[in-house]
Amino acid sequence: MKSTRLPKKLTLKIFEREIISLMLDRLKFSAVVDDIVIATSTNPQDDILEIIADKEKVLCYRGDEEDVLNRLYGAGTKHQLDYIINITGDCPLVAYDYIPDMIKTYKVTGADLITSFDLPHGFYFYGIKPAALEKVLEIKNSNETEVWGSYFTDTGLFKCINLDTPKSLKRSEYRLTLDYQEDYEFLSSLYQGYGREIVGATTADIIHFLDKNPKIVTINTGAADKYKERWAAQNKVKLK
Repeated sequence: MKSTRLPKKLTLKIFEREIISLMLDRLKFSAVVDDIVIATSTNPQDDILEIIADKEKVLCYRGDEEDVLNRLYGAGTKHQLDYIINITGDCPLVAYDYIPDMIKTYKVTGADLITSFDLPHGFYFYGIKPAALEKVLEIKNSNETEVWGSYFTDTGLFKCINLDTPKSLKRSEYRLTLDYQEDYEFLSSLYQGYGREIVGATTADIIHFLDKNPKIVTINTGAADKYKERWAAQNKVKLK
């Protein structure tokens, strides 16, 4: 809730539903997800997220305000999760229909981290082995872990793979995450244009809709450059 680029972005509404509630609606379509946990901080400004978790009948874990990895580990430990599918709260249209593929890939490969970066930004999610997450906590030397992927990918200590994605779904120019005002305008236009059934729509259906509606895609084109610049500045590995 402390976002400075778009204050209180997770409680902005579309169809009279908070952004994070829309994401929870979508995740509930997955038959392979056993528990949904909102992992947020102990800062009082995040009280609203615990209230939403209770309202939406999902779990909530509250931990370190800056250390996202510590928070994920705490949530996984408290709720005895065998495997963690991590999704940032600002991706209401996460590709829930590809979660089974990630779990199958993990069972075959045993990878420490599985990414889904070939999907458009906003459909992304991550698969994390809890033991690998514990190891990262042992070696990292910073509590600022909003951007944490490089601890897995750049240290040479972990097996990291990217989920296979059909070529027909690769759209690097599409951005469906919420970080800036133009992202909110984009998502609002997409939801309104597609209709309420977008909540359960497949990833392919949403991409094909955007293919046919390029004007919607252009709404937040500039946000991608701003995001990449910020990500590059934050993506620094600090080890003990």
